[in-house]
Amino acid sequence: MSNDSKRDSKLPAYFTKDPDVTEPELVAKRREQWRHFSRDPYKPAREDEKSSQPAAQVPEAQKQEPKGYSRLLKHPGSGWTLLFYDLAWTATFATLAQNGSFIEPLDALSYFGFFAAMMWLWASQTLYSVHFYTNDWFHLTSIFLQMILFGLLAATTKGYHLTNYISRSPGSTTLNSNSDELSDADELQRFNAEKTDQFSARAMATAFALTRFLHLLQYLRACYYAGWGKGVKTRGHVPRGRFRLTRVPAQIDSILVGLIFSNMMLFAAMGIMFSAFGTTVTGASVRLGLWIGGFLLEVISHLWFPVVRQIARHRRKNKDLKTAHWTEDVNPLPVAKVDLRERLDTITTIILGEGINGFAGTLTSILTAAGVGKAVLVNVASTAFTIWFIAYMYFEGPKSGSNPEGEGIKNQFLLTSFLSTINKSLEGFRQLLGDQDVVQRLQSSDTTLESDTAIKNFLFARNMIWRQQYQELYNLFRNAPNITESLDQMNAWRMRLSMRMVSNTYEARNCVIDLCNEADIVDAKLATDLNVDLGEMQYYKILTELLNGSFEGARYILAFAALIPVCLGIQCIIHSLPRDRYQWAVITSRLVLGLILALLLFLNLGKYQEFYVSRLVANQRAGVFLWLEAFWVLPTIAIGYAVQFLLEIILAYFAKKATERADIQAKAEAGVRTSAMVIGGGEILNQLPSLPRVPHTDPPSSEQGNRRSAGTD
Repeated sequence: MSNDSKRDSKLPAYFTKDPDVTEPELVAKRREQWRHFSRDPYKPAREDEKSSQPAAQVPEAQKQEPKGYSRLLKHPGSGWTLLFYDLAWTATFATLAQNGSFIEPLDALSYFGFFAAMMWLWASQTLYSVHFYTNDWFHLTSIFLQMILFGLLAATTKGYHLTNYISRSPGSTTLNSNSDELSDADELQRFNAEKTDQFSARAMATAFALTRFLHLLQYLRACYYAGWGKGVKTRGHVPRGRFRLTRVPAQIDSILVGLIFSNMMLFAAMGIMFSAFGTTVTGASVRLGLWIGGFLLEVISHLWFPVVRQIARHRRKNKDLKTAHWTEDVNPLPVAKVDLRERLDTITTIILGEGINGFAGTLTSILTAAGVGKAVLVNVASTAFTIWFIAYMYFEGPKSGSNPEGEGIKNQFLLTSFLSTINKSLEGFRQLLGDQDVVQRLQSSDTTLESDTAIKNFLFARNMIWRQQYQELYNLFRNAPNITESLDQMNAWRMRLSMRMVSNTYEARNCVIDLCNEADIVDAKLATDLNVDLGEMQYYKILTELLNGSFEGARYILAFAALIPVCLGIQCIIHSLPRDRYQWAVITSRLVLGLILALLLFLNLGKYQEFYVSRLVANQRAGVFLWLEAFWVLPTIAIGYAVQFLLEIILAYFAKKATERADIQAKAEAGVRTSAMVIGGGEILNQLPSLPRVPHTDPPSSEQGNRRSAGTD
């Protein structure tokens, strides 16, 4: 014993000291570090935990509840696990945003489908964590497994398209059912694309099904504790019906029903994907329908009870009913230390950050390309300001609300910059050939043309070698029978070279397309005719094929730009009705901005619905093409958002002034009331001596009372 005391005396005090129970933070930390496998979320919080919590952090609903019952979780989970969950979701979203291609109109639909699925996976787990996230190994394990599934989704989204085997074959833009018509090289490419698609689809189907199964287990656990947990008696439970099962809140019942059927549909989709039926048009359509139906059913199951409860409350208020509806919060769900709005703001910041990241990558590839014109710089500024205005309207509005996504703006910037770059390059190359007297130097066999520095540097900037192109041009020029044929051959050579420039520029944007066709001598002869339809020339057919998806995106980018302020305005109303005219002014201005931008969709009307037409009727094209050709798409959107930005700043200033005036007026009225009470009290005291005195008499005796009563009778 003495040896132990001697050994302890040699060690520092903290090596042998027990935890200090007088430090509440240390006591709470020691309790949190030891985790049970599963904890009852319905147990009320400890009295010492409730007293140590700041009053500002206590939910309003909890302040209004009786002392015997508290919705605050007794053992709330750690925040770092939710942070890692958000980071895993971010990795999946970043992969989706960076690997997405937008060459065809259906590419945007596929991107939106993936984004909606990813967003719901995050939202459903977050809504669960708001009520049932306790500090136990069950939640640590389930969230860790979902993080692994997010990593699986992040690794397998590349190269997959939702409409594969439905409207297109893997690696193609069309549905090719007959492989006999393909060459060996095309068949090999199709085989590799199908192999990648099959692996990605199976991995995604497995991840979707497993993450929903884990989510179902989480709600089954919450359902068990609601009906059979030890906290049922201590939480002041009030039954809704005759049977024990009615102890489970109706909201959990509805979500469980949705998750059960959703799991059945998603596991059925996974089974289809692992069979040969999944590579047929019918099988792929059924699989996609099961995915959409499963997720949609979950969304409806989450919204059903709140909507029914809101309708019941509205009906009771209008009819002045006294009896409580069955949807009333007789047994409200517990509340964890999870701020849903803060989580939404974090995710929105991540989405905007990914938009900026993608824009920065696009900007880098464009600014390093040759022939960058002033239009690119204008669109750079327009895109940057647009992203900033979107962020401001989200975070500084009356209420935050949606998840604005900048992918459409980024791709419109890509299209505008691409058109500006190739136009600058083609015009510059034509002018350069004239300035260097190439025709005259070829006729005179000038050998210095092969090493011309100006032409060589111009082509170097576009990843091409002048010496090789010179040999081709020299052979064409010498083999021509006459000067007219020589000029035609030179024009055809220039158009082919320009097409290679276009191909190099487009491939620099990570949008590689096989350009097997080239402009020929026929195009060179047609180019001199103003009446010819440019869309019939092989040169412009290739350009149209390259830019078809981007042209379609330019038609409807205003719908996307209009949707953002409209969604932000509607979300402000849904969260809470505005309380003053300034909030209504901000919401109304956002809705008006969305309406004005949507009206610009009428620019799609026009006689000619093609970008490349005869130069004589170019002004009769749809207005959107004239608007695009003038490089005013993104500046128009930026100007609209800038006006809204300035308007909200002005309204915020007037709202501040009005609030200060109302505060001063309220204080003045309170002072007047206080003075009136003081003055009135003084006057009453002054009037007391002049008031008539009532003579004092003894109360009547019992005998007098009896006589009086007898006389009365």
